[in-house]
Amino acid sequence: MTQEKKEKLSRRLISLGMRLEGERLDRAAAIVRAHGANAEEISDMALLSICVEAYRHAEKETLQIV
Repeated sequence: MTQEKKEKLSRRLISLGMRLEGERLDRAAAIVRAHGANAEEISDMALLSICVEAYRHAEKETLQIV
């Protein structure tokens, strides 16, 4: 994900009340990429779920939302 797309993702997350930075933002971007979607295509609810996953188990590679 380009830096510009990551910044757009960050702004969208902030609008949803979720401020992710650094490693957590990188994890959220990786989860979005793993789902083969652009952040603009993901619903607010799915994006919030991605944020939760980015916060959980930072030491594990978790890219699937269940």
